[in-house]
Amino acid sequence: MAKDRARTICGSGASAADETAVAVSAAIGQAKGQLGGATPQLVFVFTSPRHPIEQVLREAKRLLPRADVVASTTAGELTERGLTRGGVAVMAIRWGEAAHVASVAGPPLSDVVAVARAIGGRFLDHTPELARHAACVLVGDGLAPELEKLVAELRKSPRHRHPIVGGGAGDDGKYESTAVGLNQTAQVGGMACVMVTSTRPWGVGVAHGLTPATKAMTVTRAAGNVVRELDGRPALDLYREYARERGQELDRLALPQFLVENELGVLLFDEVVRVRAPLRALEGGALFVAGEVPEGSSVCIVRGSETEIITAAQSAAEDAKDALDGAQPAGVLVFSCVCRGLVLGARYAEEIRAVQAVFPDVPIAGFSSYGEIASTKSRLDGYHNDTIVVAAIPE
Repeated sequence: MAKDRARTICGSGASAADETAVAVSAAIGQAKGQLGGATPQLVFVFTSPRHPIEQVLREAKRLLPRADVVASTTAGELTERGLTRGGVAVMAIRWGEAAHVASVAGPPLSDVVAVARAIGGRFLDHTPELARHAACVLVGDGLAPELEKLVAELRKSPRHRHPIVGGGAGDDGKYESTAVGLNQTAQVGGMACVMVTSTRPWGVGVAHGLTPATKAMTVTRAAGNVVRELDGRPALDLYREYARERGQELDRLALPQFLVENELGVLLFDEVVRVRAPLRALEGGALFVAGEVPEGSSVCIVRGSETEIITAAQSAAEDAKDALDGAQPAGVLVFSCVCRGLVLGARYAEEIRAVQAVFPDVPIAGFSSYGEIASTKSRLDGYHNDTIVVAAIPE
């Protein structure tokens, strides 16, 4: 009789406990309970920055000394149980016919080629005999323009022609500082990467549900993550005009929510190919944006209804399921822009339920992010805002 194929199994857990050690222990305990007694080899811990990441890593390694622990700060933590803010969410994985290599790199990040080599250099050095597929999970500083450049750099190597998924680490909406970590190493403003080889493909879906709300404009002055001028005028002036057309005056209190609900869409001809979230206004009417928008880009303001945003989540989940190519899902990682949660408000639970509807009874874990990563054969751009990325891990 042929030996049964080894299956990958996953477990998720969450806790909103105030004390860091208690929250980490409770979330890991829930996740381990879904593994049927198996010892996890890889654990993702998505944590609010109110829990010091060094303590989060220390407690997780105490409980799981033989697992690689990858941690990221967030702007909200999610599992199939729902969304927490100020909590901890966990995905624990025991590989079947798969294996991983985890790495972390800290600032300075200006030499993106060196960072890519540092976090991806050992990939495929030791692969399972039957491995035919690969995937990369990348979490890093969502406030740094280097995160987008790092995705592009990883795509250049023929050894990385596989799905890259992940999200920009958050800081509960403060937009000041984020952190990631691996085992005993925490890095403020760093990047953490997990390279996976497997016998079956990962399933990835990405969608935003937004449509153009203005005519096309040209980015006439920009640098890095800062858009200074649109059509030769301060970017914020164009936003104020657009708000007045909608019967709204933008004062200091109204501006942040308006930016969240009306983001910049980058156009290719008439299609919105990526979305960039304005995080805050700067002196002189400039906008600090989550992701680079190069000078000369054609852009428009985009928005979507709550229903369209929720429908996009289900669409992303369906695409991820289809991309599994018949494999059963062991677990699902979700990276959903912080802006989606702010727009949906009390309806945010419906986004999670939309993913659950496609993956019933499958462990889910992820976080509200500052930028989403989904680079696949059909989506080579790789870096997104106001988007949901669904990554299904095959059994």
